[in-house]
Amino acid sequence: MAVIDVLASLEDVRPVHLPTVLEDPLYDFIDPEALDSLVTDEETISISFTVADYDVQINGDKLRIYHD
Repeated sequence: MAVIDVLASLEDVRPVHLPTVLEDPLYDFIDPEALDSLVTDEETISISFTVADYDVQINGDKLRIYHD
């Protein structure tokens, strides 16, 4: 999942260590499986949510993550 990879990169950790750094797993913020099913090549959608101190925006095929 791209969101996990980008957040891990921003935190300079491996994706497996991301829950420790963020103090909560991504699943506490959003259901990753549901997100994967929503973000497909077939439809363009726009989703935004907050994970810890990060604002995540998915608009079509663009992923943007902003730090508070």
